[in-house]
Amino acid sequence: MELRADRLDGLGKYFGRLTAEGKIPGYSAMVSQHGEVKYESSGGMANIAEGIPMTADSIFRTWSLSKPMTSVAFMKLVEDGLVGLNDPLADYLPAFRDQRVYRTGLPAAPVTEGLLEPIRMWHLLTHTAGLGYGAHQSHAVDTLYVGQGYTVEPPAGTSLAEAVDAWASFPLRFQPGTGWNYGVSTDVLGRVIEVVSGKRLDVFMRESFFEPLGLTDSGFRVDPRNKDRYAEIYSPTADGGIEHNPQASVYPTEEPVFLSGGGGIYTTVADYMKFLGMLAAGGRIAGGSDFYLSPLTVESIRGNHLPGNITLGAGFGNWAVPAVNELMPGAGFGLGFMTVESPRETHLLTRQGEYFWLSMSSANFFIDPASGVAALVSPQLFPSRTLPVTNRLRQFVYQACR
Repeated sequence: MELRADRLDGLGKYFGRLTAEGKIPGYSAMVSQHGEVKYESSGGMANIAEGIPMTADSIFRTWSLSKPMTSVAFMKLVEDGLVGLNDPLADYLPAFRDQRVYRTGLPAAPVTEGLLEPIRMWHLLTHTAGLGYGAHQSHAVDTLYVGQGYTVEPPAGTSLAEAVDAWASFPLRFQPGTGWNYGVSTDVLGRVIEVVSGKRLDVFMRESFFEPLGLTDSGFRVDPRNKDRYAEIYSPTADGGIEHNPQASVYPTEEPVFLSGGGGIYTTVADYMKFLGMLAAGGRIAGGSDFYLSPLTVESIRGNHLPGNITLGAGFGNWAVPAVNELMPGAGFGLGFMTVESPRETHLLTRQGEYFWLSMSSANFFIDPASGVAALVSPQLFPSRTLPVTNRLRQFVYQACR
């Protein structure tokens, strides 16, 4: 199947129109096939106040698009035999050895029970460990997170190791493997990477992920020399326009104390597309013959690892996260990615086997392994789902495949 780049003009026109109408500040989009970039389009501003245009080299915070990167980097350790998918988490992080599970009661006095099954590595990768995000406030356990200062991010000055120990002190929302809930699992996975590799997460990611894939503008901070390349974040206003979101736009210029593998990576569309291109090419690094991961590992990553091959739209577990509900029906979850199992249930232009993810600032991607196509767009609109960004990206790309 050929990706017809000449049929992708609609993608740029759509996001260009949203920019002209003042609904997004700007955007950058890229589409590749078998790791080769076939289409690129950018428009609008990365920084409206300073008149800095958005480009494929604009640096943006990935938010939850960090999760696929950290998950894939972890799978490299699995290939190296340093850790296994079925290994108990407590073997690496002893704080989880006496983990309790919430059953009932008020947050101030929860009734809990012991683990029936230990948290395993695959639980972290699939968000079935029972961990959560305090900011979602959809469960009594979330109240416990918030009470200790753990909302979207941990309290200021908290290290990754300290945050993980704190999360281990809270009860799980459910027994591991019996539900699905979006949460801090990938941050915990980042701490496992540190323990297994013996390196800080930023060092490991730089040496074992960013550099091998040629991601020259990716990391956990923004170099002060690149401040003019940083894409600010904007939020919708009541009158249908947008305004600068200074709180969401803050970025570190030095390596942060808390290294978030779940949401703290900064990158560019050009860099992130190299990562997606590697996956779309079955693990082959763009521009060469070397493989970052085995094709069989990539195949496993994009498969549905939920128990019984169940899909989330079938009512599996406790999922009440507005950021991802739209994409749940007919979808399963692989090792760091949501996977399409029943395209008709999604009511989107998509195909079985597609895998994807999205971020809080509306950046999102998908990969179709059957055609080798990968697509990414970064509009910098916070929060996500304000506009039908993810659906439109698919529509424009899939109609261009002939």
